[in-house]
Amino acid sequence: MGYHDSIEAKLVSARLLREEAGISRDILVDDLSGRMHRAYGLMPNMTWVIDRGGRVAYKADWTSAANVEAFLSRFLAARDQRSPGTTAVMYQTQQVEFRETDRTRFIARLRRNGPSAVTEFERAQQIWAHRSAG
Repeated sequence: MGYHDSIEAKLVSARLLREEAGISRDILVDDLSGRMHRAYGLMPNMTWVIDRGGRVAYKADWTSAANVEAFLSRFLAARDQRSPGTTAVMYQTQQVEFRETDRTRFIARLRRNGPSAVTEFERAQQIWAHRSAG
């Protein structure tokens, strides 16, 4: 599947992802200009989980389905299994994950997603370089 040239194509891809991955939660489908993608960090494969109150409950610069599922299990358990008379209070943690990458395959997939994906990834690399230098 190539890059999306219409909102309909994006919706078809989201439905396909939902079916293939067995996803039952809501999926945000961004507009063609990528307004939400830009607002939430410009990384090419980010995942955000937003709670019902609009708070960011989970953010990953790179999507790992296993990590997202593990988070959702912990999050829902903590929310739903509290002792009577108590309130669940959110707090933040930060951790580093590692993954293996096949650079050639990654670039080919990035190009498949269209010229904007390549440009945005190049911009992200500049951000990473600036962060590591600072």
